Amino acid sequence: MDKSKWKTANDTHASPEDLAALANDHDWMIRIAVARNNNTPPEALRKLAQDMETSVRKHVAGNPFAPVDTLDELAKDRDFMVRGDASRNPSMRLETVEMLAEDPNYTVRKNAIETGRI
Repeated sequence: MDKSKWKTANDTHASPEDLAALANDHDWMIRIAVARNNNTPPEALRKLAQDMETSVRKHVAGNPFAPVDTLDELAKDRDFMVRGDASRNPSMRLETVEMLAEDPNYTVRKNAIETGRI
C-alpha cells in the first residue's frame, strides 16, 4: 500500500480534489478510507457507492455527508451490512429508515429502529 495515498485518504483536511482522485485508486483499502472521509465530495461518494467491494459501499453508507439520493440507493443494496450501516446514518431520509425497519434482515431492522427516529 502506498503510505502517502493512505495518509491523504484518511486526512480530514485533505482537499476534495485529492480525495476525488483517490476514489479511483486500484487499492480497495484506499477507496474505503476515501469513502469514510467526511471531506470526500458528493460525486466521489456517489461513484464509490457503486464499487464492487462491499466494504467500500458499506463505508459510504455510514458517511454522514453522503448524498441523500446515494443513501436511498444503498438502502436497497444486496448486502445486509451495507443496508445496516445506511440504516444508522443520521442523514438518511425518514421514509428510508422506515423502509429499513421492515428489512428482511434482523440486524438492519434493529439498527433502523434503534436510531430513535421511528
